[in-house]
Amino acid sequence: MKRIIAFLTAAVMIVVLSPVANAVPGALDLGGNFQTTIEYEKEQLTGKSELSLEALMGEDLKAGFSITGLNRNFNGPWENGGIISVDKMWLETRGPLFPGTSSFVTRLGGLGIAYSPYTAIVGENGISVDEINLGPASLGAFYAWDGPDSVVQGARLGLSPIDAVKIQGSVVKADQNYYDIQAQITPADFMKLTGVYATEEAEEEHALKVDAAVQVFRDLQIRAGFRDITENFSPKYGDPNYKDPKVPYYVPGQEGFLAGATFKQPNLVIEGTYTFFNDQFKFAATRTLGLGDINFDAVLEGTYKTDISEIRNLEAGVKYKAPNGLNLEVGYDFIVQQPSASVELQMAF
Repeated sequence: MKRIIAFLTAAVMIVVLSPVANAVPGALDLGGNFQTTIEYEKEQLTGKSELSLEALMGEDLKAGFSITGLNRNFNGPWENGGIISVDKMWLETRGPLFPGTSSFVTRLGGLGIAYSPYTAIVGENGISVDEINLGPASLGAFYAWDGPDSVVQGARLGLSPIDAVKIQGSVVKADQNYYDIQAQITPADFMKLTGVYATEEAEEEHALKVDAAVQVFRDLQIRAGFRDITENFSPKYGDPNYKDPKVPYYVPGQEGFLAGATFKQPNLVIEGTYTFFNDQFKFAATRTLGLGDINFDAVLEGTYKTDISEIRNLEAGVKYKAPNGLNLEVGYDFIVQQPSASVELQMAF
């Protein structure tokens, strides 16, 4: 079955991207994203590139593919042997199953399931349906293959009875069952409450995360939270580094309270967070400076262990985002006494 789905996806994409389709003026809209990053850190020079391409035929049919994993340590060979291969191919359509019924999204090929970074980030080949809206409820489901003899399937249910309350629950069935429930409550414009509970059925591991943020003044926000994440919590389809590896969604082993504050003014942001469960204070300050028509950010960040009165991390750097999509960053780690630098180019077309 999985071979049939891969074949059908490839066949439809060949038709969509063929010269015949391109010959129809205005019928095909191509777009995509290219990102490449070169970093120098700890005396290692590495590179990473990602490419995605998307074709829109009419209003309701899309096809696309992506290439990822082009990683290289410049002191050695390409991690994938220098072979460029398509990481994901997919076909997506939006519309009703029967005339007069509600529209929903159907996807065939490489999936883009992101129900929850705790239990449900799935990109394997399969089929999915989503955005099935029934009043205040929204539903989605998928069925995919992860290897020759491994199947993963799941579903989600979202509820928003009023604008201030959003709740979503999801289940993933793979090597075991994984459950996840998320809630967001906004009782007032200046206050937000969020919570997540995820669990592994067989291993009895879990993650509980609760956060509250209150905008006390226009320039000042205070935060508080609680973590209870078991040491071995590691769902097969969880991705704590989803979207931003520098700010993980969860860290196994955390248990206890935390508190923090963020102070913002024009061209200045200062924030700090104290985690009671490991006696650690994390701080960061960002100042936007101008040099002629060029604006750049000067950043100072670090970590201080209060129980032993020791600075564990202290870094300073400068970041610049050019109008052409080029991002430059240089820094220095005062603890390990090592410089760092990165160049990133992101282009949407």
